[in-house]
Amino acid sequence: MVASTPPPSPPTQPSAGSARSFTVSAYAGTVSVVGAAALLAVCVVQLPRVPWGSRALWASYLLTALLFAGELRRLRVVRKDGDTDRLTVSSTFAVALVMTGPLSLALLAQVTATALDDLRRRRPPLVVAFNIGQYVLTLILVRSAFALPQGLPVVNGNLIVETVQVAPAIGAAIVYFAANNLIVGGVVALDSGQSILEVLREDFRVQGLDSAILLGLAPITAVISSHSLTLVPLIALPLLGVQRNAWIAAQRQHESLHDELTGLPNRSLFRIRAERALERAAEEGGRIAVMLVDLDHFKDINDTLGHHVGDGLLREVSARMIAALPPAITVARLGGDEFAILVPELGDLAEVRRLADQALSRLREPLVAEGIRLGVAASIGFAVYPEDAGSIETLLQRADIALYQAKVNRGEVHGYRSDLDSHSVRRLSLHGDLHEAAQGTDIDFAYQPQVAAETGEVVGFEALMRWQHPVHGPVSPEVFVPLAESSGLIAPLTRRCVRSALLNLAMMRARGHDHCVAVNLSARLLADLELPRWVAEFLADAGVPADRLTIEVTESSITADPNRAMRVLAELRDLGVGLAIDDFGTGYSSLSYLTKLHPDEIKIDKSFVMAMRHDENSAVIVRSTIELAHGLGLRTVAEGVEDQASYDALAALGCDRMQGFHVARPMRANDLLAWLEIPRQRVGPSWHAGNRAGGAEVVALHRSGRNHA
Repeated sequence: MVASTPPPSPPTQPSAGSARSFTVSAYAGTVSVVGAAALLAVCVVQLPRVPWGSRALWASYLLTALLFAGELRRLRVVRKDGDTDRLTVSSTFAVALVMTGPLSLALLAQVTATALDDLRRRRPPLVVAFNIGQYVLTLILVRSAFALPQGLPVVNGNLIVETVQVAPAIGAAIVYFAANNLIVGGVVALDSGQSILEVLREDFRVQGLDSAILLGLAPITAVISSHSLTLVPLIALPLLGVQRNAWIAAQRQHESLHDELTGLPNRSLFRIRAERALERAAEEGGRIAVMLVDLDHFKDINDTLGHHVGDGLLREVSARMIAALPPAITVARLGGDEFAILVPELGDLAEVRRLADQALSRLREPLVAEGIRLGVAASIGFAVYPEDAGSIETLLQRADIALYQAKVNRGEVHGYRSDLDSHSVRRLSLHGDLHEAAQGTDIDFAYQPQVAAETGEVVGFEALMRWQHPVHGPVSPEVFVPLAESSGLIAPLTRRCVRSALLNLAMMRARGHDHCVAVNLSARLLADLELPRWVAEFLADAGVPADRLTIEVTESSITADPNRAMRVLAELRDLGVGLAIDDFGTGYSSLSYLTKLHPDEIKIDKSFVMAMRHDENSAVIVRSTIELAHGLGLRTVAEGVEDQASYDALAALGCDRMQGFHVARPMRANDLLAWLEIPRQRVGPSWHAGNRAGGAEVVALHRSGRNHA
């Protein structure tokens, strides 16, 4: 019996130059040399005495033929760590041949069959030599256990045994199992870092029953062959039954440890291998790394193109990651679009980042899934033992913390840092609480006024989600909106926001305040073909004209799925709903979208507005955006207007509307209504109050461009 893949494949290829590599090679080499010497000695002593043409050897020749056939028909068994062993059916006939025929014939037959099979599988020379050596030593021990209790010579003397005694035959079969497992188990223990008892215990669990059946048939085969050659082939029938049962058991074990869709190791097998790697690293003072990989926008692909395309994408991604990484690295699918990578022997810390970059680089190449050409982006977070954690559970948690950070900007690689911990714990807590809050009253809505730049008159509001957490207090939308998007809650929350905004707008219209309201939509909502229908229903229920509602979308939300987004937005435009491009200038979309979408307004991102007075580049971007919008006949809205100087500069550049704390802070609906009805001094450009020169100076500063000294 010998296994084909580690463990217990003897011997594997450990790190070059390591103490473990030297020990494994020395052990395997010793077995090979001793086995070769023993084979030579037996052949020199016995081969000249074998009566090769004797009828008495016909049974031995038949067993030899069956031995070769058995070597090619191996039983596959799966260990608890997911690796595969192959039990040779030839053991039944090899032991029977040792009992009844010349030992030299048995050794030559087994050695030849083993060498041919190993060469066919392209195993390394040391593995081939080790397998030959361990079989020679095992069969010599089997012959000794069978012959010595009966007073028979081990090598010389009678070459053919015509009467097989049952007790010595059973003893010989037991010796085969013990010797084979001890010799092979020794190299596995040295290679894996496990104790020999641990290896033998696992061997017995995995192979014990099948080996007992195979070796139990050996004495029966020997007895039958000594009485009737015609009955010997019938031994193949129970062997076929054993083989089928072993195949079914191995298949079930394999399925329990592997992902059905991709064939990759699943979460259970990943943890088993990770635990084994960590134990070895702890003993040898080494490092391991755990990476978590998450595909960006996978849900959008699934929802838009169908699950069959998503499945094809996952299969292709799996194949690419395996191809991009060395064979010793485990790539597993944990579920959905989340994968894990185990680096069992990590050199320096730079290596894990290099491996992650290799995987990302391979994934970024366009692929075809179910006939559809797709672009794939992924984010990777990693943690390293022993620097970041001392257990697999903690490594996975901290790799997940790093992954969350990597997903902030998408397509990045981030390692764990301790300063991310407090943020992650809070995020995980909020993620769970958000489901409950979405159904209750903790999620509320506020409205921030927008004013006409020239007059300071209120022209509309932007509806904003607010979360008042019972423990953490106010939670920023920058924190909980991404959580809502990742958990699928963004759709019901947005529907609540639109309905609430329209009902509150209807209330204000009834009090004589006929304004507009704007609501922001995420990329997930733009992929929902039902969006125009329920927007129309909400408008009808509230009795609000469609042109009083403006839908705000970001450039990135459009580019996530351009065709579907354009279709949804076109249907909204057909309803009469207004369209604004939010955070303009922060994305990477083509300017051609502006002509295809026919938006009503462009909102200048607050990062440029707040920096324009002291950053020349931001000032140029603001001025160019306003000029571009006006050239296309679009309205401009500046976000983040915090002071009068910024207001004046924007008004002088021709910006149409202002929004920010200088105008008013976001308010609940009732507070907004009261604010509208209380007479007060409205904001406006300062030169309306006699300070026009000051405003002109601000404009001159920004129009000086890059050549300003």
